[in-house]
Amino acid sequence: MTLTLDPTQKNYDPKRMVVHKNIYIPQLDRQRHVRIYLPVNYESSTQRYPVIYMHDGQNVFEPELCIAGASWQVAEQLDALQTEGESEGYIVVAIDCSQARGHLGRRDEYSPWPFAPPAALTNWEQAIEPQGGEGTAYCDFIVQTLKPFVDQHYRTQPERESTTIAGSSMGGFISLYAALKYQDTFSKAGIFSPAFWFASEAMKTYLEQARIKHPTKIYMDIGTNETSDPSIEAFPALYHDLAVEFAELLSGKSAQIACHFNVDDGGIHSERAWARRFTNLIKI
Repeated sequence: MTLTLDPTQKNYDPKRMVVHKNIYIPQLDRQRHVRIYLPVNYESSTQRYPVIYMHDGQNVFEPELCIAGASWQVAEQLDALQTEGESEGYIVVAIDCSQARGHLGRRDEYSPWPFAPPAALTNWEQAIEPQGGEGTAYCDFIVQTLKPFVDQHYRTQPERESTTIAGSSMGGFISLYAALKYQDTFSKAGIFSPAFWFASEAMKTYLEQARIKHPTKIYMDIGTNETSDPSIEAFPALYHDLAVEFAELLSGKSAQIACHFNVDDGGIHSERAWARRFTNLIKI
């Protein structure tokens, strides 16, 4: 792929971006914007396409909406892959994250379990407020409400073999949960810089008890310099060590799971890093 990656710039085709504003989430009684990006030849063909469902939708495409001013540049990268014949194209369905309670509303939806901080985070100021626990309802929205809508209104390949779920940090955390819980829906998961520190023991138990019914591909990665708060010295090791542990657990869980794990030496916790590694997911 010859795309010169500049995640601070937006260079996708706006005619192929459809924003469904304020889609109702009946499972949580709230609304959310959903951004859908269509493949290069969508309007000129009758082809059906695989679908990637992604979290933090505004960060997937829109650098001006990202805190650090850089997006994943998913649209530009998929366009380049398709134009150069390395991909037949994907439909991307990106759900904006919750804006409720600041960053805590996002964490509420991206974990099925309450925050259970490890010892290294016990005194972290962000650990004071209750958070988490809405992840199952959020995933039910994707599987029971959003996916049927997308399959009805767009030319998708609706089968599990053509359906991926992906995200970063807490979005990676909820993507692993979704891939394990909804195996009839997703055959692939992209788990970028997963925030396993949020509820690692609950996720371990869930993984241990999961019965793997279908072949599942998992792309997981982690940087060696990731943090969610630079004032917490333990964060980089927490991110790295838990990701390594979960990659080993997944690889040993079942012959049906193909876990592709990548350590990004010096990688930080940012959209720039995820943009750089995004096509690794496409290529597994």
